[in-house]
Amino acid sequence: MKQDIAFQFKQRLMAGAKVFGPLVGPGNEPQTTVAAIKSIGFDYFMIDNEHSLVNKETIYIYIGLAREYELPILLRPEECTANFRPYLDSGIQGLMVPQVDGVEQALHALNQCYFPPLGRRGSGIGMSPYLLDGMDVATTPLATMVDYVNRNVILLPQTETLAAVKELSRTLRLEGVTGTVVGTHDLALNIGDYKPGMLRSEVNTEPFIEGKLQDVVDACQAAGKVAGMGGFSPKGYARWARQGYRFFTLGYIRDHNVEKTRALLQEARALIG
Repeated sequence: MKQDIAFQFKQRLMAGAKVFGPLVGPGNEPQTTVAAIKSIGFDYFMIDNEHSLVNKETIYIYIGLAREYELPILLRPEECTANFRPYLDSGIQGLMVPQVDGVEQALHALNQCYFPPLGRRGSGIGMSPYLLDGMDVATTPLATMVDYVNRNVILLPQTETLAAVKELSRTLRLEGVTGTVVGTHDLALNIGDYKPGMLRSEVNTEPFIEGKLQDVVDACQAAGKVAGMGGFSPKGYARWARQGYRFFTLGYIRDHNVEKTRALLQEARALIG
């Protein structure tokens, strides 16, 4: 089993790579879905449990397939105060945590993600074959296992409100926070300064949104952290990639529609690289 998949993914991000991954919802067959995600050329994939229903047993199957196809697997959990531990101990490598308005909510996730001294994660080592990717729990020193898990955590609190934008610099200063992902639609709803009849794609290009998106990437660059976003077409992402965004959610896979994401990624790669 390949080791350090998530760690190497983070290294790519910190080196400036632009990465794309779909959100995965319900109604899919895991084997064919992950095989297609790999063949299409995505860099990672993310299970969505905030806005859809994917059960825990199915997520466990996705974790095994992620290791088989050597793809980082992330989760968007139900809410920022959720219990993430069963997912992390089963082998989920990253969290995109919704509804994070500041340091307090980010610390809740950080403490569940990381073993001491960085966090307060309890020991579930050895309960899943995927957490340590083939290490022998009986013969591997505890410090080695703890270091391995900690370096393979991807933690991305979402920025979805004006409060989150205001507090972002403080949130990004937390050791263990990889960066942030803007929930553009939620940010627009929180601000509320859009005209009746406007489409979401029109709202996302309004000055009141674009100014905040610039504030986010500026804060990430100042902190040396990753700026990510969702809610745009490939053309919209291309505009923000030039400003410094690097992590993009692209496409929503549900009810066996994975092939529809192929054209999206091809367009994004052609525009951004």
